[in-house]
Amino acid sequence: MKFNIGRWAVVILMSLLMLNCSSIRARNDISANEWTVYPGIKKDIKETGELFGGKRSESGWVKGLITSFLIIDLPFSAVFDTIVAPYDLYRINASESTVERGKPQNGLGRDKAP
Repeated sequence: MKFNIGRWAVVILMSLLMLNCSSIRARNDISANEWTVYPGIKKDIKETGELFGGKRSESGWVKGLITSFLIIDLPFSAVFDTIVAPYDLYRINASESTVERGKPQNGLGRDKAP
């Protein structure tokens, strides 16, 4: 059996990128009423801004490492967020229609008064 180092390198690289994938982390962190389109890119930009803005207390080399992962992850998050954008729009519209249908008309939870 021939050992192919290139395939293993791709598998390891993709596994590392998936561990840091902001698109997946952002979708796990938000609730149904805060659902948005392109959350992975927004999370990448927010975290990079926090690193450069001094809002995080990591040492310099850790900030550099995290920033490099975020910058490398940005195009992958853009592709992933674009692929799942129809689902994001469905979730946004489904949650809005649920809220509109679930509103009580008179505060009692019913359309007509007893």
